Parts: sequence; C-alpha cells; structure tokens
Amino acid sequence: MITKTPPAAMPLPARLGPGDVLAIETPQGTRHVQITHIRAPYPDVLRAITPNGATDASAVAKGSTAFVAMVELGRALADGAGGIQFIGHASLPAADRAFPTFRLPIRDKAGNIVYWWAWDGEGLTVSPEAANSSLPIREILPFDSLRQRLAGLG
Repeated sequence: MITKTPPAAMPLPARLGPGDVLAIETPQGTRHVQITHIRAPYPDVLRAITPNGATDASAVAKGSTAFVAMVELGRALADGAGGIQFIGHASLPAADRAFPTFRLPIRDKAGNIVYWWAWDGEGLTVSPEAANSSLPIREILPFDSLRQRLAGLG
C-alpha cells in the first residue's frame, strides 16, 4: 500500500504574499488556502481551495476555488493560531488574479436590507443585482470561522 506523505512544512516567510499556499488543520482534515491579494488597510484576500488530494503548493493551487474571503491571517499567526503551515508559493489561477468584487448589504434601522453595494477594492457602487449574486460578502471572516468553513469542504 502506497501512502502520500505530505512535504515537510516550510518556515513561514517574514511576510505572506499573493500566491502563498497554507495548509490549515480542521476537524475533517487538512484544507488549503492561497492568498490572492494584499491591500492595506484591509485583511488578506484568500481563496479556499477545494480538496484535490495534492500536498505540494503548485498541485494544490491547481484546485478549484471553493470560496473567497477576507481573513486577518497575520493576526491569527501572531496570536498563535495552531494548525497552520506554509507549504510554498504557486502561481494564481487566471480566474483569481483580478481583485474580487465583494457585496455589502445596507440595512435600515430595523435590520432589513434596503439595497446592496458592490466593492471592487477601490470604491463602492450601488448594485441591485448583488442581492441575488454569488459574490462574497465584504466582511472580515474570523480565523475560527474560516477553519469551520474549510472543514465543510469535501
């Protein structure tokens, strides 16, 4: 019986950047993310990669994007969040190179959504079609929530 042995974790670079691939332990096993954009003062934008059985960065990065999120990875690492390993750097897939558009609900005092904005990393525009869109919500996803979402990938 042949088993795949994951490559040894590489030391974390001084600063994470676009293309960096991380392995994150979840209750359902190791899942992977790739940083796609860093745009101060916002958190890192990353893509969660649908598990494809690969263990090296370039093969992992060939997997499809399950979801996109903004996560403060630097803070999670500084706070000692366990189960994160840097596994290398890989080219971003062509579909993930442009900064993603996020959607943002605008609510009234009762909490009802009255309209939507779209944010492209530069500015906001009113976007009625964002209500029925698969665009990611513009929010900072806490690291524990990221781990939970990753665990649900299958």
